[in-house]
Amino acid sequence: MQLHNFLMLENYEISDVELGKIIINRSKRSRRISFRGKNGAITATIPFHFSGDIEYLRRLIDKNRAALKRLLNKSISRYESSILYDGKRIEIVEGTLTLKADNNVGRGHIRSRKNEGDITFSYHPDDLSSATFQQGFARFIMRTLTTHYGAVLRKKVEELATQWGLEVACVRIGRGQQTLGHCSRSGTITISSYVLLLPEHLRKYIIYHELAHLTHFNHSTAFHTLCNRYCQGNEEQWAKELNKFSFPISL
Repeated sequence: MQLHNFLMLENYEISDVELGKIIINRSKRSRRISFRGKNGAITATIPFHFSGDIEYLRRLIDKNRAALKRLLNKSISRYESSILYDGKRIEIVEGTLTLKADNNVGRGHIRSRKNEGDITFSYHPDDLSSATFQQGFARFIMRTLTTHYGAVLRKKVEELATQWGLEVACVRIGRGQQTLGHCSRSGTITISSYVLLLPEHLRKYIIYHELAHLTHFNHSTAFHTLCNRYCQGNEEQWAKELNKFSFPISL
């Protein structure tokens, strides 16, 4: 393929015997080539006006093959953990989320029923074989969790802030899986709804991390010292656990 034809493609795929399908995405915001794992595969993001060619990308892949293999294995593991199936049970912030196939539910429809802290999602048995339905189902579940438990996250942020004598300007609930928390210079803390899927101590870790940014708006030694104090000496351990955590729902 000639270079000018390659540059015209919005997205492209490279097949690799060992790594499988590698999806190439062009981005106007990207300034360098980066790789990440998503849905059991590797995705490469390249600058929109990438000046190299496909053979350059292949050489780059070969150069980083060992790291990409680790990235792929991690992506596959996380993807398998996130697949939705009949009877799947997921521990959430105040109860359990359960998926249940039901022939009485129409094709393409989802029903949710909340009983105290538990939520049951029902769907037609034939729908989960569709990747499109899986994605839509995951989005529906996360929206439902935000609706029912967003206030729980807000309350926990305010509670932990008060415990340490801190003042938060505003608490917002986000939706990202890559960015689980954020603290603005104005003191607004955003916590992703995905935090609802974490064990309690990792939920606290995300919140403590953002609370520490109220004092240190960086990741300096002073920041980590303070964050570790909030985490009762567990910051490093909890950070490692979070890095290895496989979310049971993923978009």
